[in-house]
Amino acid sequence: MAYAKPNQRTRDKQRRVVDLIMRVWVKSSGVGIIAALLLICFYLLAVISPIFTSVNVEPINQYAVNYTHSTLAIGSDEQGKMVYRIDESGKVQFIDLINKNQVSEQQIISDPTAFTTTIESQDWFAFGDKKGRVQFAQIGFQTNYSKGERQLIPYVESFLPFPTLQMDDKQKALTQLALSLTPNEGVVLAKTEDNRLLGFELDASVNQMTGETLWEAIPIHFNGVNEVKNLLSMVITPNNDFLYLLYQHELQVWSLSEHQASLRESIPLKESAQKLTLLAGAHSVLVQFDNGSFSQWFDTINNEKRSLTLIRTFNFDAPIEQLSPEVYRKGVSVIDEKGNLTLIHTTTEKALFKQHLFNDVVLAATQPPNGEKLITLTKSGWKCFDITNPHPEVSIQSVFGKVWYEGYPEPAYIWQSTAANDDFESKFSLMPLAFGTLKAAFYALIFAGPIAIGSAIYTAYFMSANVRRYVKPTIEIMEALPTVIIGLLAGIWLAPIVENNLIAVFSLLVFFPLSMIIIAFVWHILPAHIMRKLPRGQHAILLIPALVVIGYFTFKYGYVIEDWLFGGDLRNYLGDNGVGYDQRNALVVGIAMGAAIIPTIYTIAEDAIFSVPKHLSEGSLALGATQWQTLTKVVLLTASPGIFSAVMMGLGRAVGETMIVLMATGNTPIMDGNILEGMRTLAANIAIEMPESEMGSTHFRMLFLAAFLLFVFTFFVNSLAEWIRQGLREKYRSL
Repeated sequence: MAYAKPNQRTRDKQRRVVDLIMRVWVKSSGVGIIAALLLICFYLLAVISPIFTSVNVEPINQYAVNYTHSTLAIGSDEQGKMVYRIDESGKVQFIDLINKNQVSEQQIISDPTAFTTTIESQDWFAFGDKKGRVQFAQIGFQTNYSKGERQLIPYVESFLPFPTLQMDDKQKALTQLALSLTPNEGVVLAKTEDNRLLGFELDASVNQMTGETLWEAIPIHFNGVNEVKNLLSMVITPNNDFLYLLYQHELQVWSLSEHQASLRESIPLKESAQKLTLLAGAHSVLVQFDNGSFSQWFDTINNEKRSLTLIRTFNFDAPIEQLSPEVYRKGVSVIDEKGNLTLIHTTTEKALFKQHLFNDVVLAATQPPNGEKLITLTKSGWKCFDITNPHPEVSIQSVFGKVWYEGYPEPAYIWQSTAANDDFESKFSLMPLAFGTLKAAFYALIFAGPIAIGSAIYTAYFMSANVRRYVKPTIEIMEALPTVIIGLLAGIWLAPIVENNLIAVFSLLVFFPLSMIIIAFVWHILPAHIMRKLPRGQHAILLIPALVVIGYFTFKYGYVIEDWLFGGDLRNYLGDNGVGYDQRNALVVGIAMGAAIIPTIYTIAEDAIFSVPKHLSEGSLALGATQWQTLTKVVLLTASPGIFSAVMMGLGRAVGETMIVLMATGNTPIMDGNILEGMRTLAANIAIEMPESEMGSTHFRMLFLAAFLLFVFTFFVNSLAEWIRQGLREKYRSL
């Protein structure tokens, strides 16, 4: 029996210790990587989850009080700490809800016969009296800091240019009013007791000599209307361009221009209507019905014609008692006669909250501009509720489905997170971004896949060892080129070349493969003594110059093809046939990103093909198979797991690529498969918009949702690729 020497036993013991340490290190590293991925996933979910949480409504305070006169309207300051109440006697009262006391009151007018308010962003209201006059007033709150404490000081001010406006020369009582008033213009409408409709435009002009602002009240002429006997409600858009008149079974849209009002369209209503209300932004009008429902309408353009369109309808268990839109968002608070409160976001058609909260009649309701409270006045007094509803515009439907947004002719997938004015409604559909990501990756693989895999096959199987020694490292070192440089070159240098030589670029897609086939056929029929003059594995020496010559003549004389087939201008021809063109498009991205992922696919595929045991190919050749048969039936099948992994690695890099698509596309989030149109990817969108997003906002969390989708997609693709690779390995391991 042989015995190990002492020094051998020492070395074996040291080797076992080293093996144990390395085994523990490798396992702990793998577990650490998995743990890090899980932590990233959990962090993303923690940031995303608030946008899908339910709305919470909690009562915060009550103030029991009983008023003698009926309530016309209520409102509040920005934070909902102080409220005002306007009653039918023409008096306004200010109430501190925190301290539960009345702060002050002021008589504005005596015995009003009509009342109206503007939208919350204008903060004006008007009274009509029995002499046909209108009186304007505005309620506001001033902030004062005394001894370090914040104090609200309410005020009521009149409209100085027209403290009162005589609407009716016949001095008939006014029964209904509608008002829109801005610092530069306004419109006031009135219905008289004898069913006449009157209107005035209030126009401001600046005296160039004195700088004084002068106001003028100009009567509005209503074309084709004599009386409005059964008029139920009327509203004016804040831009003073349109007015809506509501009858029991009819909705009319009137256009205002140059002191003339013309009926644009009349829409029959199937149900019995009650009241009109403008949604936030005043692009939509809400029609309230007797049967306990309301519908949303806004203008759409079809066939170059504008028309008011029914978009969506919301139904409730009982007739609506109070309907209060939010000031800045598309949300609506609805209180029905059963005492149920329902919070709805109109665009997403989502009922955010529904619960029975009231046991007595609700006389009025309002939401402060910050949207964090609901203030109601019931027969028993004031009730205030705290509303936690930070992300009402997000739902599964709005993120992944088609949504009909204001001003669009039909439901669509739209991503538009910011705009220049407050009337804008955020649009957070991730579908255009996901589509753009797949579109960019698809065209990049279409360009890079055949070139990279073909190059890998030739380098590993046909090329001589001396040439391969230089070619393979040269291609691999291309992977170190920063993608920002590739994106810069694609946007500044490549995109104009493609635009100016579009026909040549498309011609090369045909001429290059065709010329390779022709050159290969010519080489195949040449006599053997000529073929032997070129060393085996160096055929590219002939092919490359030929391709360069073909490319040169294609670019130089491509206009001949353009004149022959497309009337001399391919871009105009495409435009006439409904195919758009953007200078920075998917074709440019495909070429640029394809060039970036070629080294990745090439390196892995070439290693897989070159690693196929030589005895397999040599045995196939010895049995009489040709080189092509050996390549297709033996080598490629054996290397297929590695080739597939190479393609999946290229796809993963293309999906996550940021700088190339950021700089080489127009970054337009549209869903268009046209190769000549741009796109925006998930990764590029995160890079563009994350610096401008507010921490914790809906926009901020939606960008994290986009990152999570990228994470999930990459994990899914890698898992699928590994499953397929293992299947291919098991299938062809017998070779």
